[in-house]
Amino acid sequence: MESRQARVTESRAVPPDDSIVSAVGRHHTFETAVADLIDNSIDAHASNVLVRFVRTGQTMTGLQIIDDGDGMDAPAIDRAMTFAGRREYGASDLGHFGLGLKAASLSQADVLRVYSRALGGISVGRAIHDSDRTHVDVLDEDDVDAIVASMQVDFPFDKGTVVEWEQPRTFLTSADAAERTRWLEERIDRLRAHLGIVFHRLLAAQRVRIHVDEFVVDWNESGPASPVQPIDPFKYIGTGAAGYPADLRLEVDGVVSSARAHIWPANQSGMPEFRLGGRPGALAQGLYFYRRDRLLQIGGWNTLVVEKPELEYARVSIDLDDRLISHVTINPEKSGLELDADLKRAIRDAKGSGASFTDFIATAEGARRESRRYTKHPVTLSQPDRGFSADMIDAFTDSVVFSAAGPVDVRWRVMRSESPFEIDIDARTIWLNEQFRSVIARGPSADQDDIPLVKTLLMIVFSKYFDGSYLGAREREEVAAWEQLLTAALRDEVAQQRRSIERGSDE
Repeated sequence: MESRQARVTESRAVPPDDSIVSAVGRHHTFETAVADLIDNSIDAHASNVLVRFVRTGQTMTGLQIIDDGDGMDAPAIDRAMTFAGRREYGASDLGHFGLGLKAASLSQADVLRVYSRALGGISVGRAIHDSDRTHVDVLDEDDVDAIVASMQVDFPFDKGTVVEWEQPRTFLTSADAAERTRWLEERIDRLRAHLGIVFHRLLAAQRVRIHVDEFVVDWNESGPASPVQPIDPFKYIGTGAAGYPADLRLEVDGVVSSARAHIWPANQSGMPEFRLGGRPGALAQGLYFYRRDRLLQIGGWNTLVVEKPELEYARVSIDLDDRLISHVTINPEKSGLELDADLKRAIRDAKGSGASFTDFIATAEGARRESRRYTKHPVTLSQPDRGFSADMIDAFTDSVVFSAAGPVDVRWRVMRSESPFEIDIDARTIWLNEQFRSVIARGPSADQDDIPLVKTLLMIVFSKYFDGSYLGAREREEVAAWEQLLTAALRDEVAQQRRSIERGSDE
Protein backbone atom coordinates (compact mmCIF):
# COMPACT_ATOMS: atom_id res chain seq x y z
CA MET A 1 0.00 0.00 0.00
CA GLU A 2 1.41 3.37 -0.99
CA SER A 3 2.25 5.67 1.93
CA ARG A 4 0.27 8.92 1.92
CA GLN A 5 0.19 12.04 4.10
CA ALA A 6 -2.85 14.23 4.62
CA ARG A 7 -2.51 17.89 3.68
CA VAL A 8 -2.53 20.59 6.33
CA THR A 9 -5.56 22.85 5.97
CA GLU A 10 -5.28 24.94 9.15
CA SER A 11 -3.00 25.49 12.15
CA ARG A 12 -4.30 26.46 15.57
CA ALA A 13 -2.63 27.50 18.83
CA VAL A 14 -3.87 25.18 21.57
CA PRO A 15 -3.55 26.51 25.14
CA PRO A 16 -2.48 24.06 27.85
CA ASP A 17 -5.25 22.15 29.57
CA ASP A 18 -6.14 23.54 33.00
CA SER A 19 -5.56 20.19 34.70
CA ILE A 20 -1.99 20.04 33.43
CA VAL A 21 -1.32 23.65 34.38
CA SER A 22 -2.67 23.01 37.89
CA ALA A 23 -0.32 20.07 38.36
CA VAL A 24 2.79 22.16 37.81
CA GLY A 25 4.71 23.11 40.97
CA ARG A 26 3.00 20.74 43.39
CA HIS A 27 6.32 19.59 44.85
CA HIS A 28 7.55 23.07 45.75
CA THR A 29 8.20 23.87 49.38
CA PHE A 30 8.00 27.46 50.54
CA GLU A 31 11.80 27.72 50.48
CA THR A 32 12.25 26.23 46.98
CA ALA A 33 9.45 28.46 45.64
CA VAL A 34 11.14 31.62 46.90
CA ALA A 35 14.51 30.44 45.60
CA ASP A 36 12.98 29.88 42.15
CA LEU A 37 11.77 33.47 42.06
CA ILE A 38 15.17 34.76 43.12
CA ASP A 39 16.63 32.86 40.15
CA ASN A 40 14.57 35.18 37.94
CA SER A 41 15.86 38.22 39.82
CA ILE A 42 19.46 37.13 39.33
CA ASP A 43 18.83 36.45 35.62
CA ALA A 44 17.51 40.02 35.43
CA HIS A 45 20.90 41.23 36.75
CA ALA A 46 19.55 42.28 40.14
CA SER A 47 22.11 43.43 42.68
CA ASN A 48 19.57 43.45 45.52
CA VAL A 49 16.66 41.14 46.33
CA LEU A 50 14.31 41.70 49.27
CA VAL A 51 11.96 38.97 50.46
CA ARG A 52 9.19 40.74 52.38
CA PHE A 53 6.55 39.13 54.60
CA VAL A 54 3.43 41.33 54.62
CA ARG A 55 1.26 41.65 57.72
CA THR A 56 -2.15 43.31 57.89
CA GLY A 57 -3.47 43.71 61.41
CA GLN A 58 -2.47 40.55 63.27
CA THR A 59 -2.47 38.28 60.23
CA MET A 60 0.25 37.44 57.72
CA THR A 61 -1.44 38.26 54.41
CA GLY A 62 1.19 38.02 51.72
CA LEU A 63 4.74 37.96 50.47
CA GLN A 64 6.71 40.16 48.09
CA ILE A 65 9.99 39.50 46.29
CA ILE A 66 11.39 42.88 45.26
CA ASP A 67 14.47 43.23 43.05
CA ASP A 68 16.38 46.03 41.31
CA GLY A 69 16.93 44.01 38.14
CA ASP A 70 16.34 45.07 34.55
CA GLY A 71 12.56 45.07 34.84
CA MET A 72 10.14 44.17 32.04
CA ASP A 73 8.07 45.88 29.38
CA ALA A 74 4.63 44.67 28.26
CA PRO A 75 5.78 41.92 25.84
CA ALA A 76 8.31 40.60 28.36
CA ILE A 77 5.84 40.43 31.24
CA ASP A 78 3.29 38.70 29.00
CA ARG A 79 5.86 36.02 28.18
CA ALA A 80 6.76 35.71 31.87
CA MET A 81 3.11 35.12 32.83
CA THR A 82 2.53 32.48 30.15
CA PHE A 83 2.92 28.86 31.25
CA ALA A 84 5.97 27.40 29.52
CA GLY A 85 6.47 30.74 27.80
CA ARG A 86 10.19 30.18 27.45
CA ARG A 87 12.48 32.97 26.41
CA GLU A 88 15.99 32.71 25.06
CA TYR A 89 18.23 32.04 28.06
CA GLY A 90 21.69 33.54 28.22
CA ALA A 91 24.88 31.64 28.99
CA SER A 92 24.77 32.65 32.66
CA ASP A 93 21.00 32.44 33.24
CA LEU A 94 19.53 30.23 35.95
CA GLY A 95 16.11 29.87 34.32
CA HIS A 96 15.42 26.60 32.58
CA PHE A 97 11.76 25.72 32.03
CA GLY A 98 9.78 28.91 31.64
CA LEU A 99 7.60 27.72 34.53
CA GLY A 100 9.25 29.06 37.68
CA LEU A 101 7.37 32.33 38.25
CA LYS A 102 3.91 30.82 37.87
CA ALA A 103 4.52 27.33 39.26
CA ALA A 104 6.45 28.52 42.32
CA SER A 105 4.00 31.29 43.19
CA LEU A 106 0.74 29.42 42.66
CA SER A 107 2.05 26.46 44.61
CA GLN A 108 1.96 28.75 47.64
CA ALA A 109 -0.73 31.40 47.06
CA ASP A 110 -4.13 31.85 45.43
CA VAL A 111 -3.22 35.09 43.68
CA LEU A 112 -0.01 36.09 41.89
CA ARG A 113 0.60 39.70 40.94
CA VAL A 114 3.69 41.01 39.15
CA TYR A 115 4.63 44.69 38.85
CA SER A 116 7.64 45.73 36.80
CA ARG A 117 9.37 48.70 35.27
CA ALA A 118 12.34 48.79 32.94
CA LEU A 119 14.72 51.73 33.17
CA GLY A 120 12.97 54.71 31.59
CA GLY A 121 9.99 52.56 30.68
CA ILE A 122 6.32 52.39 31.59
CA SER A 123 5.27 50.39 34.64
CA VAL A 124 3.37 47.23 33.74
CA GLY A 125 1.46 44.72 35.85
CA ARG A 126 -0.24 41.36 35.44
CA ALA A 127 -2.14 38.99 37.74
CA ILE A 128 -3.07 35.30 37.72
CA HIS A 129 -5.56 33.57 40.02
CA ASP A 130 -5.03 29.97 41.02
CA SER A 131 -8.64 29.19 40.13
CA ASP A 132 -7.95 30.06 36.45
CA ARG A 133 -4.26 29.72 35.74
CA THR A 134 -4.50 30.26 31.98
CA HIS A 135 -6.25 33.64 32.38
CA VAL A 136 -4.02 36.69 32.87
CA ASP A 137 -5.35 40.04 34.11
CA VAL A 138 -3.74 43.20 32.74
CA LEU A 139 -3.38 45.78 35.53
CA ASP A 140 -3.85 49.52 35.13
CA GLU A 141 -0.52 51.17 34.31
CA ASP A 142 -1.11 54.23 36.53
CA ASP A 143 -2.03 52.01 39.50
CA VAL A 144 1.04 49.87 38.94
CA ASP A 145 3.24 52.94 38.68
CA ALA A 146 1.93 54.17 42.03
CA ILE A 147 2.50 50.77 43.64
CA VAL A 148 6.07 50.55 42.33
CA ALA A 149 6.78 54.12 43.46
CA SER A 150 5.48 53.35 46.97
CA MET A 151 7.85 50.43 47.59
CA GLN A 152 9.96 51.14 50.68
CA VAL A 153 13.33 49.52 50.13
CA ASP A 154 16.89 50.30 51.13
CA PHE A 155 18.28 50.31 47.59
CA PRO A 156 17.64 52.46 44.48
CA PHE A 157 14.44 51.29 42.81
CA ASP A 158 14.11 53.23 39.57
CA LYS A 159 13.80 49.86 37.78
CA GLY A 160 13.03 46.34 38.82
CA THR A 161 10.25 43.88 39.55
CA VAL A 162 7.89 43.07 42.42
CA VAL A 163 6.41 39.58 42.63
CA GLU A 164 3.51 39.54 45.07
CA TRP A 165 1.69 36.58 46.63
CA GLU A 166 -1.77 37.30 47.96
CA GLN A 167 -3.87 34.85 50.00
CA PRO A 168 -0.93 32.55 50.78
CA ARG A 169 -2.03 29.01 51.59
CA THR A 170 1.03 28.01 53.62
CA PHE A 171 1.11 30.94 56.07
CA LEU A 172 0.03 30.92 59.70
CA THR A 173 -3.63 31.90 60.05
CA SER A 174 -3.65 32.46 63.82
CA ALA A 175 -3.88 36.07 64.97
CA ASP A 176 -2.13 35.27 68.26
CA ALA A 177 0.82 37.67 68.51
CA ALA A 178 3.15 35.22 70.27
CA GLU A 179 2.41 32.45 67.80
CA ARG A 180 2.84 34.83 64.86
CA THR A 181 6.21 36.04 66.14
CA ARG A 182 7.44 32.51 66.72
CA TRP A 183 6.15 31.33 63.31
CA LEU A 184 7.73 34.25 61.49
CA GLU A 185 11.09 33.83 63.21
CA GLU A 186 11.17 30.12 62.37
CA ARG A 187 10.07 30.70 58.77
CA ILE A 188 12.66 33.42 58.24
CA ASP A 189 15.42 31.29 59.80
CA ARG A 190 14.60 28.32 57.53
CA LEU A 191 14.33 30.55 54.49
CA ARG A 192 17.64 32.33 55.14
CA ALA A 193 19.35 28.97 55.65
CA HIS A 194 18.00 27.53 52.40
CA LEU A 195 18.82 30.62 50.35
CA GLY A 196 22.25 30.84 51.99
CA ILE A 197 22.98 27.29 50.86
CA VAL A 198 21.69 27.29 47.28
CA PHE A 199 23.07 30.76 46.46
CA HIS A 200 26.23 30.59 48.55
CA ARG A 201 28.63 31.06 45.64
CA LEU A 202 26.74 34.07 44.29
CA LEU A 203 26.43 35.62 47.75
CA ALA A 204 30.09 35.08 48.58
CA ALA A 205 31.10 36.67 45.27
CA GLN A 206 28.75 39.60 46.06
CA ARG A 207 26.97 39.14 42.75
CA VAL A 208 23.70 39.59 44.64
CA ARG A 209 22.59 40.66 48.12
CA ILE A 210 19.48 39.06 49.61
CA HIS A 211 17.59 40.33 52.66
CA VAL A 212 14.38 39.33 54.45
CA ASP A 213 12.04 41.64 56.39
CA GLU A 214 8.45 42.09 57.60
CA PHE A 215 6.21 44.93 56.42
CA VAL A 216 3.24 46.04 58.55
CA VAL A 217 0.57 47.53 56.28
CA ASP A 218 -1.25 49.31 59.13
CA TRP A 219 1.91 51.20 60.07
CA ASN A 220 3.21 51.53 56.51
CA GLU A 221 6.69 50.56 57.61
CA SER A 222 8.98 47.55 57.75
CA GLY A 223 11.13 46.05 60.45
CA PRO A 224 14.90 45.60 60.19
CA ALA A 225 16.03 43.52 57.24
CA SER A 226 17.97 40.31 57.97
CA PRO A 227 20.74 39.54 55.47
CA VAL A 228 21.12 36.10 53.94
CA GLN A 229 24.66 34.88 54.58
CA PRO A 230 26.41 32.28 52.40
CA ILE A 231 26.50 28.74 53.81
CA ASP A 232 29.15 26.84 51.85
CA PRO A 233 28.82 23.02 52.13
CA PHE A 234 32.57 22.78 51.46
CA LYS A 235 33.83 25.49 53.81
CA TYR A 236 36.01 23.57 56.22
CA ILE A 237 39.58 24.08 57.37
CA GLY A 238 42.24 21.51 56.57
CA THR A 239 41.13 18.06 55.47
CA GLY A 240 39.29 15.03 56.78
CA ALA A 241 41.77 12.63 55.16
CA ALA A 242 45.18 12.87 53.53
CA GLY A 243 45.00 13.59 49.82
CA TYR A 244 41.60 15.28 49.93
CA PRO A 245 39.97 17.26 48.47
CA ALA A 246 40.81 15.44 45.25
CA ASP A 247 39.86 16.14 41.64
CA LEU A 248 38.29 13.21 39.78
CA ARG A 249 38.17 12.96 36.00
CA LEU A 250 34.77 12.31 34.43
CA GLU A 251 34.50 11.15 30.84
CA VAL A 252 31.08 11.08 29.16
CA ASP A 253 30.74 10.43 25.42
CA GLY A 254 34.40 11.19 24.93
CA VAL A 255 34.11 14.59 26.65
CA VAL A 256 36.14 15.13 29.83
CA SER A 257 34.78 17.00 32.87
CA SER A 258 35.67 16.87 36.55
CA ALA A 259 34.30 16.41 40.05
CA ARG A 260 35.88 17.36 43.35
CA ALA A 261 35.74 14.84 46.21
CA HIS A 262 35.77 16.14 49.78
CA ILE A 263 36.03 14.43 53.16
CA TRP A 264 34.80 16.72 55.92
CA PRO A 265 36.98 16.85 59.07
CA ALA A 266 35.23 15.06 61.93
CA ASN A 267 36.28 17.71 64.48
CA GLN A 268 34.35 20.38 62.51
CA SER A 269 31.04 18.53 62.36
CA GLY A 270 29.35 21.15 64.53
CA MET A 271 29.73 23.89 61.92
CA PRO A 272 26.57 25.22 60.20
CA GLU A 273 28.24 24.52 56.86
CA PHE A 274 28.30 20.83 57.81
CA ARG A 275 24.80 20.61 59.27
CA LEU A 276 23.24 22.78 56.51
CA GLY A 277 20.20 24.30 58.09
CA GLY A 278 20.30 22.08 61.16
CA ARG A 279 19.93 18.76 59.41
CA PRO A 280 21.98 15.81 60.67
CA GLY A 281 25.31 15.50 58.88
CA ALA A 282 24.40 12.03 57.63
CA LEU A 283 21.59 13.57 55.56
CA ALA A 284 23.96 16.00 53.84
CA GLN A 285 26.34 13.40 52.38
CA GLY A 286 26.60 12.84 48.66
CA LEU A 287 26.61 14.77 45.41
CA TYR A 288 26.30 18.55 45.14
CA PHE A 289 25.44 19.68 41.63
CA TYR A 290 25.89 23.29 40.56
CA ARG A 291 24.66 25.02 37.45
CA ARG A 292 26.07 28.47 36.80
CA ASP A 293 27.11 28.69 40.47
CA ARG A 294 23.58 27.91 41.70
CA LEU A 295 23.31 24.77 43.85
CA LEU A 296 20.67 22.42 42.40
CA GLN A 297 21.10 19.36 44.60
CA ILE A 298 22.05 19.26 48.27
CA GLY A 299 23.53 15.81 48.79
CA GLY A 300 22.20 12.37 47.97
CA TRP A 301 23.96 9.68 45.95
CA ASN A 302 21.48 9.25 43.07
CA THR A 303 21.64 5.42 43.55
CA LEU A 304 25.43 5.36 42.99
CA VAL A 305 25.98 4.16 46.55
CA VAL A 306 23.72 3.58 49.54
CA GLU A 307 23.32 6.46 51.96
CA LYS A 308 24.57 5.41 55.40
CA PRO A 309 26.05 6.99 58.53
CA GLU A 310 29.52 5.74 57.59
CA LEU A 311 29.55 8.22 54.66
CA GLU A 312 28.42 11.31 56.57
CA TYR A 313 31.73 13.11 55.87
CA ALA A 314 31.71 12.37 52.10
CA ARG A 315 30.69 15.14 49.69
CA VAL A 316 31.32 15.63 45.98
CA SER A 317 30.88 18.90 44.06
CA ILE A 318 30.13 18.76 40.34
CA ASP A 319 29.60 21.76 38.06
CA LEU A 320 27.14 21.04 35.27
CA ASP A 321 28.60 22.75 32.24
CA ASP A 322 27.17 22.52 28.73
CA ARG A 323 28.96 19.19 28.26
CA LEU A 324 27.15 17.52 31.17
CA ILE A 325 23.76 19.23 31.26
CA SER A 326 22.33 16.95 28.57
CA HIS A 327 22.90 13.96 30.87
CA VAL A 328 20.71 15.24 33.72
CA THR A 329 17.04 16.02 34.22
CA ILE A 330 16.40 19.02 36.45
CA ASN A 331 13.09 18.92 38.27
CA PRO A 332 10.99 22.12 38.06
CA GLU A 333 11.63 22.84 41.74
CA LYS A 334 15.41 22.75 41.17
CA SER A 335 15.77 20.65 44.31
CA GLY A 336 17.23 17.50 42.82
CA LEU A 337 18.41 15.84 39.63
CA GLU A 338 17.97 12.62 37.72
CA LEU A 339 21.18 11.34 36.17
CA ASP A 340 21.22 9.23 33.05
CA ALA A 341 23.11 5.94 32.89
CA ASP A 342 26.10 7.49 31.09
CA LEU A 343 26.74 10.12 33.77
CA LYS A 344 26.23 7.62 36.59
CA ARG A 345 28.76 5.32 34.98
CA ALA A 346 31.19 8.22 34.51
CA ILE A 347 30.99 9.19 38.19
CA ARG A 348 31.31 5.60 39.36
CA ASP A 349 34.38 5.12 37.10
CA ALA A 350 35.91 8.53 37.86
CA LYS A 351 39.61 8.59 38.69
CA GLY A 352 42.13 11.19 39.75
CA SER A 353 45.88 11.34 40.05
CA GLY A 354 45.83 9.69 43.45
CA ALA A 355 42.41 8.15 43.90
CA SER A 356 39.26 6.87 42.25
CA PHE A 357 35.62 7.33 43.22
CA THR A 358 35.70 3.87 44.79
CA ASP A 359 38.83 4.81 46.77
CA PHE A 360 37.12 8.00 47.91
CA ILE A 361 34.13 6.11 49.29
CA ALA A 362 36.37 3.66 51.15
CA THR A 363 38.54 6.47 52.56
CA ALA A 364 35.47 8.40 53.75
CA GLU A 365 34.18 5.32 55.57
CA GLY A 366 37.59 4.81 57.15
CA ALA A 367 37.79 8.44 58.27
CA ARG A 368 34.46 8.12 59.97
CA ARG A 369 35.48 4.91 61.76
CA GLU A 370 38.70 6.53 62.96
CA SER A 371 36.87 9.60 64.23
CA ARG A 372 34.60 7.37 66.32
CA ARG A 373 37.51 5.29 67.62
CA TYR A 374 39.47 8.22 68.96
CA THR A 375 36.64 10.47 70.07
CA LYS A 376 36.88 11.04 73.81
CA HIS A 377 33.69 10.76 75.86
CA PRO A 378 34.43 12.45 79.19
CA VAL A 379 30.76 12.43 80.29
CA THR A 380 28.65 9.48 81.46
CA LEU A 381 24.86 9.73 81.21
CA SER A 382 21.89 7.41 81.18
CA GLN A 383 20.96 6.24 77.72
CA PRO A 384 17.94 8.17 76.35
CA ASP A 385 15.05 6.16 74.97
CA ARG A 386 11.42 7.15 74.42
CA GLY A 387 10.88 10.86 73.97
CA PHE A 388 13.92 11.35 71.74
CA SER A 389 14.27 11.15 67.97
CA ALA A 390 16.66 8.71 66.34
CA ASP A 391 18.94 11.61 65.40
CA MET A 392 19.13 12.78 69.02
CA ILE A 393 19.86 9.26 70.26
CA ASP A 394 22.68 9.09 67.69
CA ALA A 395 23.98 12.43 68.98
CA PHE A 396 24.03 11.08 72.55
CA THR A 397 25.81 7.94 71.31
CA ASP A 398 28.51 10.02 69.64
CA SER A 399 29.00 12.37 72.58
CA VAL A 400 28.80 10.47 75.89
CA VAL A 401 29.34 7.10 77.55
CA PHE A 402 26.13 5.40 78.66
CA SER A 403 25.82 4.19 82.24
CA ALA A 404 25.14 0.50 82.88
CA ALA A 405 21.89 1.23 84.75
CA GLY A 406 19.74 1.20 81.63
CA PRO A 407 17.79 3.66 79.44
CA VAL A 408 15.65 6.56 80.64
CA ASP A 409 12.53 7.99 79.00
CA VAL A 410 11.41 11.62 78.98
CA ARG A 411 7.67 11.69 78.42
CA TRP A 412 4.53 13.76 78.93
CA ARG A 413 1.62 12.96 81.25
CA VAL A 414 -1.10 14.86 83.07
CA MET A 415 -0.01 15.86 86.58
CA ARG A 416 -2.06 17.65 89.24
CA SER A 417 0.88 19.56 90.71
CA GLU A 418 2.34 22.84 89.50
CA SER A 419 5.74 21.24 89.10
CA PRO A 420 6.94 21.02 85.50
CA PHE A 421 8.51 17.57 86.03
CA GLU A 422 8.59 14.45 88.16
CA ILE A 423 11.37 11.88 88.67
CA ASP A 424 10.09 8.28 88.54
CA ILE A 425 12.97 5.95 89.45
CA ASP A 426 10.87 2.76 89.23
CA ALA A 427 9.60 3.55 85.72
CA ARG A 428 13.00 5.07 84.77
CA THR A 429 11.19 8.09 83.41
CA ILE A 430 11.38 11.85 83.71
CA TRP A 431 7.74 12.90 83.45
CA LEU A 432 6.85 16.33 82.04
CA ASN A 433 3.64 18.03 83.10
CA GLU A 434 1.18 17.84 80.19
CA GLN A 435 -0.84 20.83 81.42
CA PHE A 436 2.14 23.09 80.71
CA ARG A 437 3.04 21.55 77.36
CA SER A 438 1.98 24.56 75.29
CA VAL A 439 4.18 26.77 77.50
CA ILE A 440 7.26 24.57 77.58
CA ALA A 441 6.98 23.62 73.90
CA ARG A 442 6.15 27.25 72.97
CA GLY A 443 2.97 26.17 71.22
CA PRO A 444 0.66 23.18 70.69
CA SER A 445 2.52 19.93 70.05
CA ALA A 446 1.56 16.28 69.67
CA ASP A 447 5.05 15.10 68.76
CA GLN A 448 6.51 12.69 71.32
CA ASP A 449 10.00 13.70 70.17
CA ASP A 450 9.40 17.41 70.76
CA ILE A 451 11.49 19.99 72.70
CA PRO A 452 14.82 18.14 72.22
CA LEU A 453 16.81 20.97 73.82
CA VAL A 454 14.76 20.94 77.05
CA LYS A 455 14.77 17.14 77.23
CA THR A 456 18.52 16.98 76.69
CA LEU A 457 19.11 19.51 79.49
CA LEU A 458 16.89 17.44 81.78
CA MET A 459 18.91 14.32 80.95
CA ILE A 460 22.14 16.15 81.74
CA VAL A 461 20.82 17.32 85.14
CA PHE A 462 18.84 14.26 86.26
CA SER A 463 20.66 11.33 84.67
CA LYS A 464 22.73 10.60 87.78
CA TYR A 465 19.63 9.94 89.89
CA PHE A 466 18.83 6.85 87.81
CA ASP A 467 22.11 5.12 88.64
CA GLY A 468 20.59 3.73 91.85
CA SER A 469 17.34 1.97 92.68
CA TYR A 470 16.03 4.77 94.91
CA LEU A 471 16.66 8.37 95.87
CA GLY A 472 18.55 8.94 99.11
CA ALA A 473 18.04 11.91 101.41
CA ARG A 474 20.69 14.01 99.65
CA GLU A 475 19.28 13.22 96.21
CA ARG A 476 15.73 14.06 97.33
CA GLU A 477 16.94 17.44 98.61
CA GLU A 478 18.67 18.13 95.30
CA VAL A 479 15.60 17.16 93.28
CA ALA A 480 13.44 19.38 95.51
CA ALA A 481 15.81 22.30 94.85
CA TRP A 482 15.70 21.72 91.08
CA GLU A 483 11.90 21.43 91.26
CA GLN A 484 11.60 24.73 93.12
CA LEU A 485 13.87 26.49 90.65
CA LEU A 486 12.20 25.09 87.52
CA THR A 487 8.72 25.80 88.89
CA ALA A 488 9.74 29.44 89.37
CA ALA A 489 11.10 29.49 85.81
CA LEU A 490 7.82 28.03 84.54
CA ARG A 491 5.79 30.69 86.35
CA ASP A 492 7.99 33.39 84.80
CA GLU A 493 7.57 31.79 81.36
CA VAL A 494 3.77 31.80 81.75
CA ALA A 495 3.84 35.46 82.82
CA GLN A 496 6.02 36.45 79.87
CA GLN A 497 3.72 34.71 77.41
CA ARG A 498 0.68 36.39 79.00
CA ARG A 499 2.31 39.82 78.68
CA SER A 500 3.23 39.10 75.08
CA ILE A 501 -0.38 38.18 74.30
CA GLU A 502 -1.65 41.32 76.02
CA ARG A 503 0.76 43.50 74.03
CA GLY A 504 -0.40 41.82 70.83
CA SER A 505 -4.06 42.47 71.62
CA ASP A 506 -3.28 46.14 72.24
CA GLU A 507 -1.67 46.66 68.81
